Amino acid sequence: MTDAFAIIDQAPLQDKDLLQRLSVYFDGFHNRLRQGQGWFIFNAPGGRANRITSFIQYRLADYRPEVSACFIPWRDFAINAYIKEIGLFELSPEIETPVPDPKVKQEYEIAVQITRKACNEMSYSDVLVLTGLKPSHEHEAVFLDQMIEERYRQKLATILVTPDMPKDLEAEFESIDPSRGVWERLFQRMYETSLVAL
Repeated sequence: MTDAFAIIDQAPLQDKDLLQRLSVYFDGFHNRLRQGQGWFIFNAPGGRANRITSFIQYRLADYRPEVSACFIPWRDFAINAYIKEIGLFELSPEIETPVPDPKVKQEYEIAVQITRKACNEMSYSDVLVLTGLKPSHEHEAVFLDQMIEERYRQKLATILVTPDMPKDLEAEFESIDPSRGVWERLFQRMYETSLVAL
């Protein structure tokens, strides 16, 4: 806990306010988990995102191993999205041939196992902390939509941290999903279940 307090003490004023709010959240964490309550944190680039993530990691350490947590940076999330939504689909015709190339088949099976493990961890951990949220491809938005919907259905806490302000993030989603369905659903799900910080 000392490290968490040190992060608050050394933080700029706006971050101190947010970190103190996060501290209150973690003081009643079991109750928050039962409600599936998380956070949607905007305007957290670079150093600010690192402070927030470090603080969350320190506070979650108080609840481990009883509480399962999945921390994933956006880059890793995007890679999993690509593999699940595009890569495996593109490889499947080669795997479904009567005599598939053994090397391709082995790589496909490894990709399936790794993706399944990552998806299960992201979908079923007590709390998911996704940092650096910044979608640039439709498959990322689709994968995120599926993940948030599954966690919402199960009432599991999700903490999303993005470098963008709300309007900028909305515009990014709109550029890759003109239907606006993903953004509207994501924002609604997070708004219903999360505290919001700018």
